[in-house]
Amino acid sequence: MSFTAKDVMKAASITLQDSGAIRWTPPELLDYLNGGMREIVTRKPNAVSDTRELTLVVGTKQDLPADCTILADVTHNTVAPKTAIRALANRTLMDAQIPGWQDTTTLPFNKTVRHVIHSMNDPRTFFVVPGNDGTGKIEAVVGVMPAPIAAPAGAGALDIDAYTTAVPMPDVWRNALENFVLYRAFSKDAGLPGAGERAAAHFQMFTTIIEGVANGEAAMALANQAKMPA
Repeated sequence: MSFTAKDVMKAASITLQDSGAIRWTPPELLDYLNGGMREIVTRKPNAVSDTRELTLVVGTKQDLPADCTILADVTHNTVAPKTAIRALANRTLMDAQIPGWQDTTTLPFNKTVRHVIHSMNDPRTFFVVPGNDGTGKIEAVVGVMPAPIAAPAGAGALDIDAYTTAVPMPDVWRNALENFVLYRAFSKDAGLPGAGERAAAHFQMFTTIIEGVANGEAAMALANQAKMPA
């Protein structure tokens, strides 16, 4: 189920008791909404995911496309014989077993990837084993940075009902975005009685939703692992 920028902005305006979007204008609310999308992905890089075919370059080190935030999973080689990539390998183990694995004279480069090494220390970079000869391609699940929503042209920029562009995030993030918009809106009036406290409360709700989604995904992953045969 998709939702639009208008859905988030109007909900925030009602809570702000500014249904005409006078105190907080539509362009301002949209700026808060776009900021909320960036903040969610900063805190949870796979908040928006996509399955992509990644074209590999020569060598072991590979970089994700510019719009990607993290390598979440890998499945298989998409160039024949299309073998599965069995696991995200541990670099320490690889270094111990084949110290020269990044040198083609030690481990010849090939089009077929057997293992992928990825670290959260550098989430947009990964290494393939063996190093690729530049003709390989793999299927991977990646986190994606959502594109910012543009305001309607002309007079529509001041009409909240004209903000009909779909938010490029799953519906699970709608409440988080509404709370982020409210956090930013109340922060604007932080000097007024109660505004600072309300801003803090909405930011706490925003972070709690992100943590809840992450914890739910982790629990589901553990449950799925438990169902797998030993």
